[in-house]
Amino acid sequence: MLRSIIIVFLFFQLSADIALSQCFGSPGNPAAGTSNLGTLKKNVLRVNLYHRYSYSDSYFNGYTHSDFSLYDKAYYHFLGNLTAFGITDKFTIEAETGYFINKTIHYAQHLAPTLPEMIKKGYGFNQTILSGKFLILSDDKFPVKWSASTGIKIPLRINPQYHNNTQLPQDVQPSNMAWGIVLQSYLLKENSFRGLRYFMINRYEYNFRNNQNFLWGQALYNSFYLSKRLHFKKAWLTENWTGIFQLRHELRTHNYNYDLISPEVSASGSSLLYFTPQINYTAKEIWNFSLMFDVPLFQYYNKIQIGNKFAANVSITRDFVIKK
Repeated sequence: MLRSIIIVFLFFQLSADIALSQCFGSPGNPAAGTSNLGTLKKNVLRVNLYHRYSYSDSYFNGYTHSDFSLYDKAYYHFLGNLTAFGITDKFTIEAETGYFINKTIHYAQHLAPTLPEMIKKGYGFNQTILSGKFLILSDDKFPVKWSASTGIKIPLRINPQYHNNTQLPQDVQPSNMAWGIVLQSYLLKENSFRGLRYFMINRYEYNFRNNQNFLWGQALYNSFYLSKRLHFKKAWLTENWTGIFQLRHELRTHNYNYDLISPEVSASGSSLLYFTPQINYTAKEIWNFSLMFDVPLFQYYNKIQIGNKFAANVSITRDFVIKK
């Protein structure tokens, strides 16, 4: 029975086609929007579904605003999935998947006389990340847990997307069409007397050169979270609501186009800091409903790039216990 579950799980993830990972900087992609904290118990299946909306409408040159205008605005709607299954109490397999409902840019009005189309829109599957997660340290005395995972990014689209026989710009391509590696670390500390949890997630992504001879930059995400059980006059509310605050730093290196004499793409790569408040509601101890917002605190871009104004994420998580 367990072997059949694993086979079905892997087949489903390979069929789903995508991932949460960052593909390129402007107007941006989801970046590890939802994560499991460490490994799951044996035979527990966790499914997380979420929708993310991101909006951008201004340019930066370094850390200052720029008057440059190629797009009036850029935005996307993204459906994502994170599915995990506990093989043992210390080993979990995970898959990140997702689909762009749309990924859209609106060119600046001053370009109207020179462009046949003012709006470009891409859609479709991104890629899939399959990972194995290991519980490295578990100390119930303090209590502290530390887990780590390694995974592979599988491109399920290897050719660019076209519209009206014209290749879409890179900023609306739904996938980076490249294989890659993802390494992650999860550190959790609990204070049950105060209803507090502290945790840190570190994620590193490396992309290999794709068949368009393009190399997307490396990405490093460092997130610190503080969660607090919220207390209300009604006891049932106190047990079910949690507030979470996240500080996340995202560092991306330059892209490289090896079809050019000077391959480094100067207007690529960034250093970003976000504050992300989140509210979570738990129902029947197996359902979790979350709402979060990304608020940029600091944005630094190499050369001139469009910056993120805000992003919102709503998610549903459900645990299933698979009986033998």
